[in-house]
Amino acid sequence: MTELKSRARRGVEKSEILDAAFTLFASVGEQGFSIRKLAAVVGVDPMTILHHFGSKEELLRAIADHALRGIEIPAATANWKNDLKAVANAYRMLAHRHPRVFHLHFRYNATGPADHISSEIVYCALRHAGLADTQVAGLGLAFYAFVLGFALAETEGLLRPIGESEETELEALDSETYKATRALIPALKTLDPDAAFDDSMDAFIAGVADLARSGS
Repeated sequence: MTELKSRARRGVEKSEILDAAFTLFASVGEQGFSIRKLAAVVGVDPMTILHHFGSKEELLRAIADHALRGIEIPAATANWKNDLKAVANAYRMLAHRHPRVFHLHFRYNATGPADHISSEIVYCALRHAGLADTQVAGLGLAFYAFVLGFALAETEGLLRPIGESEETELEALDSETYKATRALIPALKTLDPDAAFDDSMDAFIAGVADLARSGS
């Protein structure tokens, strides 16, 4: 305790607080996280943390960006399709690596410097595809909505093969009303999330290419 009080008197670097905040959040999740708990871990008064970050919301935003900085964001290339896939894969990796932190990326238009780097790659890719800036703005956000949504659904267990109880429930559905659903049971039992993600990205990219060709 004496050591913690000494550290508090000497002051603490913002980067040290952020490192501790990320570690705590990744460990206990948002429900178990609080400024008071973080202050106890770092050995400072809660007001010291708010002095550095302004508010809890800004601290959470910084935690999200801190997580993203731990993932390698690929550099832009001359191939816009590959660039979109590379960014998508990076965010999916982020969800796999930090599932308790990942949902924070839904909360902000951008979490900070690391997020802006990835956004620049995505916006450049969509412009290189031939879309107008008004389309790029909307489809850029739609791209993130899809990628983040897929990755979050995957961490929550949605993108996995169905189990025995789920198969039984589907087989009990009326065969005429739910003809397509019942026909998909074998495919749902062997669902490959990697293949589903790749197919989804290919469909998004094909749609972008069609939109650019039509000039709409």
